[in-house]
Amino acid sequence: MMVYLGWTFAALLLAGMGWFASAWVYQRRIAMLQVQIKVLRQTATAHAEQARRQIGKLQADLAARPPAAQTPATVEAQEVSAAQRPRRRAGVAQKFERQDDGFPQTAIVGAEGFAPTELLT
Repeated sequence: MMVYLGWTFAALLLAGMGWFASAWVYQRRIAMLQVQIKVLRQTATAHAEQARRQIGKLQADLAARPPAAQTPATVEAQEVSAAQRPRRRAGVAQKFERQDDGFPQTAIVGAEGFAPTELLT
């Protein structure tokens, strides 16, 4: 009987030590992964901010440029490209203009559909 009690105590002690060792190892791995995620988020934020600044600077440079002079060749090219543009079918136009799903109508801002990027300094 005493032998079984000794083996039971040893098994419980080893199981407890194994649990604590695995908890320590995995807690260190989790902490390391959390640090990696934090650094990744900071890098992604920095890249997005840099892209916003670059786009804003390019838009400001384009806005400061004088408009190009209209030559007969450019006017003719614009007319040809307008004539070659595919026309929408009536069913497709209705699908995008009318909404029956209960949501409000979406407003498209600007000619390209995107709001202008603001220059962040």
